[in-house]
Order: sequence, then structure tokens, then C-alpha cells
Amino acid sequence: MDVVALADFGSTFTKITLVEEGSGRLLSQAQHPTTVFTDVMHGYDTALERASARLDAPVRLVSQLAASSAGGGLRMAAAGLVGDLTAAAGRQAALNAGAKVELVLAGDLDQDDCNRVHAVAPEILLFCGGTDGGQTIKVLQNAYAVAAAPSVKFVVIACNAQIAGEVASIFERPGRTVQVVDNVLPAIDRLEIESARSAIHELFIEHLIGGKGLSIDPRFGSLVVMPTPEAVLEAVRLLGLGGDNALDSGGVVVVDIGGATTDIHSAVPLIDRPAYITATGLPDLPVTRSVQGDLGMRWSADAVVAADQAQLLLALSDDGVDSASLASHALRRHDEPGFIAVDELDLRVDDALAESCISIALRRHCGTLATVYIPGQGTQFVQRGLDLRQVPVVIGTGGALVHRPDSALLLESAVSRRRDDSLMPRQPTIVIDRSYLLASAGLLATRDPSAAGRLLHNLQKDIHGNHACL
Repeated sequence: MDVVALADFGSTFTKITLVEEGSGRLLSQAQHPTTVFTDVMHGYDTALERASARLDAPVRLVSQLAASSAGGGLRMAAAGLVGDLTAAAGRQAALNAGAKVELVLAGDLDQDDCNRVHAVAPEILLFCGGTDGGQTIKVLQNAYAVAAAPSVKFVVIACNAQIAGEVASIFERPGRTVQVVDNVLPAIDRLEIESARSAIHELFIEHLIGGKGLSIDPRFGSLVVMPTPEAVLEAVRLLGLGGDNALDSGGVVVVDIGGATTDIHSAVPLIDRPAYITATGLPDLPVTRSVQGDLGMRWSADAVVAADQAQLLLALSDDGVDSASLASHALRRHDEPGFIAVDELDLRVDDALAESCISIALRRHCGTLATVYIPGQGTQFVQRGLDLRQVPVVIGTGGALVHRPDSALLLESAVSRRRDDSLMPRQPTIVIDRSYLLASAGLLATRDPSAAGRLLHNLQKDIHGNHACL
């Protein structure tokens, strides 16, 4: 039997999934703590040995692929001219490339902004600004303002194509790599991030992953083909838009909740809006990732309480939790990110925090539809962001969901907390990815999309009414 090994180098664990070549059939899984203090390949080899030992028949390893978020993942900054246009477009391009966006700059940039870039020391700076043939002077001024940041070693230029070459020359420095790609916002109604996303991907693979000091083993550089969030997003694209591989023609939403952030991924076919709805903000993308850096189960627990205190107190009222004790619970989780809930109260607090993280993150990811009255013109409807009301499936992953037996009900409750103006999914089927298959499927899709689709589809089981587990 020919076998493909799919690995995820996480910040905490290195996970291995073995699948049958061609069929995508899941054969075995294993994990080992990521050995970041020695060589990450030590943990990889141990996990691979464990996974292989669980197979009943001899196999031939025909391919090994890996994603990585170890060593901080891919860290980026984005700069643009208008906050909710070119800067937002740059941020979206970085997120869809699997990056952690540490800083977003917009407006008339100056020395303080240059200092901020240097302090963050992003691995890649994505510089945007102006539509094609649009603003030039301010874009050039912004380039001069931040180009002097000495910590920036890789720059991707995705601005007004008319001056992109001139902007590149401003950024050029000895020891710095500067690459010009297509404008991420060539027109107000066109969002084109693929060129920038592809360039970011290549820089990560060719220059950055090997420079993190994670391994001296030459196998590591050849194994890693993408950042872990990009692998998950590729699986989401496959599920939502992958034709015969898709779960449903209506798309899919994936919720990934962690200790510091809550990530939302969506893939949905875009349809024309009715004439009576006016769109505002960035144009829609069929595949989108958002990261909420203030919504997490441990490092960000205090921020979650600040954002949703009333709901949290209501959920925990029967447990006698008041505002002071809620703050204490959050502080403990912030100060002890390795904290594991054991007693019933701590488990209920974790559940309440998870529901808050998910509901707020979904609300931010999805669009809104507002009714506006204009004198002399009557009532109009204004939409900002994605309309995901008809998405038929919401998948949950991350430790807060995977390790709880009733997490499908928790996720369902979080999804139901929608506001009247929200375009969140209305009545989706709830699925929990208990085997962490999304990253593995995204990796496999780079080699065999059909097998990746089967890996995801063939594992639906334990269906109870409106709930399923992958």
C-alpha cells in the first residue's frame, strides 16, 4: 500500500496523518510535542514512527508534505492608503496567505509609522495604496516614510501599477528582497489578491521557513509547502467551492478557536445582489479568512470578558459567578495559558468563553444588512461584507471544541447568537473536526484534490439529527 504522510508542525504539537495514496483513505494518526528547543524533525520522526506502528500492513511512503505554524508562523505587516480599502485589501491578502498580521498602517504615514514597522519586525511587509491610475503622490510619500525601517527584509509591492516600479526602487536596500505584484485593489469594485497571496506563499517557502532555526535537517525545508492557516483555508475552499469535492453548493464556514485568537474561514459562491441592495466596503471574495486577535481561550480571555461580559455573566449566573469572579477566571487563563479545566465550574467557564469567542468572531467575519431612509428617495438596503445566511455547514475545530463531547451544541448555540442585521449562517448543519483533518486535507489537495475531498467526505459519522462529527 502506498501512503502519503501529512504533517502539521504546530506551536505545541506536531501532528501526523497517514492516508492511502489515490483514495485519500485515513489510515492512522499520531502526534508528539513539537521539539522547538532541539530540532522539530525529532518530534516529527517520533510521531511518524507512532503513526506507522499502528498500521497492520507494510506500506511504502511515497510522499511527505507538511504545513507549519511553529516559530510564530508567518508574521506580516500591511500598509495602505485608505483604511477600509487598500489597507484592508492588503490585510486580506496577507490573511489568505496564512499570515498573522501584526500591524496594519493606513493614511499619511510618517516616521512614527516607520518606527512601528521596525518594532514589529514583520517577516514580510505588504505595501499597497491607490487604484491603478489613481493616487500617486501620497502613495510615494508613504513608501518613503516606511522604507527606512531596517528590520524589514522582504517587501511585496501591490499598489497602483502606474508607480509600482518607482515604489519598488524606494524600498530597495542591500540585503532586502523587493517584489512587485498586481495591485490588490486595481479598481474600487475589484479585489485581486491572488498575485500578492502567491508571492507571499513563495517567500515563506523559499526564504522564511528555513530561517526560523527550527531544524538543521535538510528534510524540513522540503517538507513544508505552506503555513498551517493556508492549508486549512485550502481545505475550506475545497469543501465550499471544489465542485464534486464540495460538501454543498452553498459553501462552508470553519471556526478555529485557539488560546490567543479565533479564526474564521469561509468559502461561498458569490451571487449577484438584488438591485435594491447597495454594497459598501471591500468587494466580496469567495474564499476569506479573518483572525480575531482579541478573542481566545487563554491569552485573550480578559479581552473576551471585556467584549461580552453581560452575556458571560448571564450564562454563568446559575454558578454564582459575578463580575469579580469572572475577571479572576479570565486573569488565571491569561496568566497560565497552559491551564486545563478539570472541575465543573472551570469547564463551564471555558464553554461560556468559547461561545463568546465564536459568536463575536462570526459576527465580525460576516456582513451586515442595514435599512437606511434617504429623504426624497425612500428606504434603501445597504450591505457591508459577506452574506453567509444560506451557508449550509459550519465546521468547528480547535481544542475548545474538539475535546468537548457536547461541543456541537456549544457551536450551534454560538451560531444562533446573531443580531437582526447580521448575515451570519441561519440554520447550518454543525460539524466538529475532531481529527484535525482540515490542515491535512489542505496539504493533500496540493498533490491530489480528489483524494483530499474523499478524505474529508468519507469521515462523516455519528450523525445525530442536525449534528455530525468529522
